[in-house]
Amino acid sequence: MVFYPVTLVLLLLTFVVQEFIPGVPMAGYATLFLPPVFFFAASVAVPFPMMLLMAFITGFIWDARYMPGVPEPLAHAADSLLAGAPFTPEIGAGTGGVSFGISIFWFGLLGTFMQGVRPLFKRGRLELPVLLVGFNVFAWLLMEYLLITFLRGSLHFPSGIWSKMITDSMLAMLASPLIFLLLYSLAGMSRYEIKYEGLRYSFDGR
Repeated sequence: MVFYPVTLVLLLLTFVVQEFIPGVPMAGYATLFLPPVFFFAASVAVPFPMMLLMAFITGFIWDARYMPGVPEPLAHAADSLLAGAPFTPEIGAGTGGVSFGISIFWFGLLGTFMQGVRPLFKRGRLELPVLLVGFNVFAWLLMEYLLITFLRGSLHFPSGIWSKMITDSMLAMLASPLIFLLLYSLAGMSRYEIKYEGLRYSFDGR
């Protein structure tokens, strides 16, 4: 099955591309978190075991790259906003005791939600999957921010935090249709079929 290894390779490439994605100044330095967005989009095209494998890879690499001694984007944004300084679109500064691997759990949980809209994806109805990608990005950022601030001992929500989470989620929704189109094209070329509860859908129309 060519679809699975190519999807995994594309997932790994998103981490490389992420290093070169800048914030958008006109949108409050909103950031496109490409690896999570790709993972959420791909979760509707793969079976549950494959989704769990992708969740493990995404969460492991994300924590390995951004967690140990590197600030989380929203935590860094909060510190900058509270200090009255402009927020720079760097991905993060010490996560304050967050356990390595927590992102694996978040991605596995949210990826399970994406599995529920697989029938819509098979029929080419992308409205709800696109909205759910944005919702999952927002929920992921919110959960990480809540955990970090809780471990820091102070729960506070500057208005800039909410606006950044919303703009990040909107960017995710804008990018997800392109990823869905890429997955459709890849599935068509590899003659990959989605199987869901005994139903079968062939991307070549047969």
